[in-house]
Amino acid sequence: MQHVSRFSSLAHHGARRTLGLAVVTCAIALAGCATQTGHADAQGAAATNAASTPDSIAQTSWTLTQWNAGQSTTPRHAAVNSMGKPIKLDFLARGKEYFVAGFSGCNMFRGDYAMEKGRLVITAPASTRMACPSPADAGVERDFLKALGSISQFTLDSAGAPRKLTLTINSGDTLEFTRGQDPDKPTR
Repeated sequence: MQHVSRFSSLAHHGARRTLGLAVVTCAIALAGCATQTGHADAQGAAATNAASTPDSIAQTSWTLTQWNAGQSTTPRHAAVNSMGKPIKLDFLARGKEYFVAGFSGCNMFRGDYAMEKGRLVITAPASTRMACPSPADAGVERDFLKALGSISQFTLDSAGAPRKLTLTINSGDTLEFTRGQDPDKPTR
């Protein structure tokens, strides 16, 4: 009988240990899913004007043209992936739902945006999970999606029909975008 009792005790201890590991694993997984939100102050008259309503930049499409490291003009990352496909950022609206979408180097992404108290707010987007053509592309994509969730300033070159958008992120890097053909309104 003592043998059965010892086995039962070991099984109980193993079950508690497995449950403990499962709880820790879930906590780590949930922490990794936490969203990051960037809050960018408007810099300059055009950005300040645009920051009054999310409609001001809705239905605009932007192509990354340069990603500079800190205050320098030294590129941090290429603006295109290894296949020559550019990184794109669209600001879209469906009714009163405002979201960003685009291509991040390997995958498509989508997140929310708003204009709050004169600031552009972007919630770090989620993306599809296609394999990247190269490890360098995977690094650019990771950094780009993280950057969108850590913007600190934005500027536009004009208020009426801006052609250039610059996002500055918390690290000091600047992402410069050129306006492309505006997207159609989302239908769904």
